[in-house]
This record gives sequence, C-alpha cells and structure tokens, in this order.
Amino acid sequence: MFKRLSSIAVVSLSLIASSALAQPETLSEQELRLISWVDKNQDQILTELKSHVEINTGTANIEGLNLYRDLLSADLAALGFSTETHSSSDIKVLSCKGGSIQIADHLVAKRSGSAKNRVLMNGHMDTVFSKDDEFQTLNIADDGVLKGPGVADMKGGIVIMINALRALHAQGLLDDTNLTVLFNSDEEIGSLGSRQLIEELARQHDIGLVFEGSYNNLATRARKGLGQVRLRVTGRESHAGGAHEEGVSATLELAHKVIEIEKLTDYSRKVTVNTGVLSGGEKRNTVPGCADAYIDMRFPSLEAGQQLEQSVKRIAAAKPVVKNAKYPDLPIVESWAVLHRPVKPENAKVDEIIAQAMALSALIGEPIVGTRYSGGGTDGSIAQGVGLPTMDSLGMDGKGAHSSREESTVQSLIARTKLAAVMLARQLHQ
Repeated sequence: MFKRLSSIAVVSLSLIASSALAQPETLSEQELRLISWVDKNQDQILTELKSHVEINTGTANIEGLNLYRDLLSADLAALGFSTETHSSSDIKVLSCKGGSIQIADHLVAKRSGSAKNRVLMNGHMDTVFSKDDEFQTLNIADDGVLKGPGVADMKGGIVIMINALRALHAQGLLDDTNLTVLFNSDEEIGSLGSRQLIEELARQHDIGLVFEGSYNNLATRARKGLGQVRLRVTGRESHAGGAHEEGVSATLELAHKVIEIEKLTDYSRKVTVNTGVLSGGEKRNTVPGCADAYIDMRFPSLEAGQQLEQSVKRIAAAKPVVKNAKYPDLPIVESWAVLHRPVKPENAKVDEIIAQAMALSALIGEPIVGTRYSGGGTDGSIAQGVGLPTMDSLGMDGKGAHSSREESTVQSLIARTKLAAVMLARQLHQ
C-alpha cells in the first residue's frame, strides 16, 4: 500500500506512517455496489447539482435559503432522518447605515442507533453571491467543466453528501447508525450565528466530515485562524467649499486608521490583515460625516490572533489624527472585533482519515495527491476547536471560489460522491 501511495501522492511519510488504517488495495463487494449506485445515478446527480446551484442562497437572501433548506430537509427525511430547524439571533452591524444582519434558520437532521461511532457531517447552504449578482446559473461545458455560483463552495459538497447518503440507504447501510447532518446558513459571514450550534453538536460526536472543496486535489491538513473587524468613524458634515473649516472628515480619519491597521500584516509570522470594504460620505462636495470599514484578519496561532485583535483595538482607540478645535470631541472612532474561527492544527486522527481518503481515491478516481496548509477557514475549524477530529475538504475539487470564475468538473463531482459513500460507510460501521 505504501509503495502505491508514494507513487500518486506528494505527502509527508509521517502522515502515512502515523495512520493505523492500512486499508486493503481492493474494495469490498459492498463498496463496489456503492460505487455502482453512483455510476447508475450520474445523470441525476448532475441535474440535481444544476438545480441546487441555481437556487440563489446568498447569506442575506433569507427567502432563497428557506427554500433551499426545505428542499434539503425533504431529501433527508426521505432517507429516514428526523429533521429540525435552529434559529440564530440577528447580528447588529457597526456601520454608518447601522441595522442588523438577519440569519436564516439552520437545518439539523439525525439518525440514532446502536452503532458505536458517532459521525457529524457538515455543509453550509449560503454562498457569497447575492440575488442581484449576474452570476446565477450553472454552465456545463462539453469537456465536463462546471462553472456556477457556489458550485465548489459548496453546493457541490452538499450534493455529494446527499447522494452518498442515498447510496448507503439503498444498501441498508444507514440502519442503526449514529449520524447527524448539519446545514448552516451563515458560514460565509463567519458562522457568527451558528457557531454555538456547531460546537454543541461537535461535542456529541466522534468524527467530523466537512464537505468544503479541495484545491489541486490537495486535502487540507491544517488552517489559520480567522477574525473580523468593523470600524465606524463619526465626524461632522459640512459644505466642502463654503464651510470646509466647519467639517470633521470621517473619511480622512478612517484612512489613517486603515493605513496603520494594514501595517500589521507580517508575512514572516503568517499574519495578514485585509480591508475588504471601505466606504464614507455621500456627496463629492460635502465633508463626510461618517465612514466605515470591514476588515479581515488571519493568524497562525491563538496567541497571534489575540495580539492582532489587541493591536487593532489599540489603533482604533488611539488619539485621532484629524482635528478641529471647534469640535474637540470629534471624530469618534468605534470598533468591533471577533476571532470567529479558531486555528485548526494538525491532528493525528484527522491524518488517519486523510490517509484513508488518499488510499481510497487512488482506487476510485481523481486521487487526492497530497496535503496543504490553508489560510482559508471552514466550520471544521470550529468543530475541531472543541475537540472533534474533523476532515474538512471532502467536497469537489475546484478553483475560483467567491468569484465569477468559480468552477469544478463533472469528474470531480462523481469521483468525490463515490469516495464520500465508501468513506462514510467505513466511518459509520467501524
């Protein structure tokens, strides 16, 4: 086995050597039947993916998410799962416009039996594409390339999950299992509403499987932690020509703050800061009275994340650069920050699952050829953060996520569905 793996995988020997699995190089008759089921239903799986992708589920599209959740709930109920929804409170937004973010309800589906291993499967229903985005449909090219909003992140992963479960159900392999499926609706904004639910479910299970996509057929072995920051600066509006001296520019003060915060990026320490959204003012000829920014933070350790958060707060609280003696209490700078995803370190049990996935994918198709360290975050980080060993890149292999270039392939969709079915059968019945 090890010789075979070394010929198709670029992965450290310690990963394979630490695995106690030593899977056989042939699949069982039962596993071959699972693969055969996927082959027979390939057209239906692809049609289903198209229908999923073309339901807009931008995080703010509550109506679309409700429609999608109901569809998934019906699919899982047909497989013998009990289903329930979980709500999250609205999240107040520190911005010039104010208001709050509404979060659609999450879906939890369960099968309870006497099987020893308790498995939690997770996927997120929301995408980054709003209902007004021009990118709304799935294009299937003659060469099998799939292009569409959320095709890899992660409508494809959800379709893989559902059809792997169908394959198991057809063989009676869901009977007497302990299996929970979680579909949350706010992953793309950091799972700010669903984090408590994820942590609660994670503590009740033994293994976590998250169906986010892979990249270049590399499984993600470890991830950075993530944080987010909002700044709001309140100044004083005034006519830019006739009364410039009466104004206090919120935009100018925010610019100074953002420059100082961006300086916190340190590639040598694997720490990055990105001001992804910046806005201020309403009219060209008016000194802006309000400005705001939405900032992303990435870090390699909890300590580094806490230091980064403290540094951002220190900069926000520092004495303003913009001054107007007539209005000494302005500008006012407010900040909000949260470390919303913990660092996901290497984990011996996860390494075993990755090794199993690599070995099986070599037999099934579209081999997983190695591992990577990622700056991207998933809900697997939250689950593993409370002690649940979680592999979080079992979905479709793709690229261009969060852009109109997002794509994957039919080959990946089918191969990963087969892999998920076989892996899930082994995890549920070991």
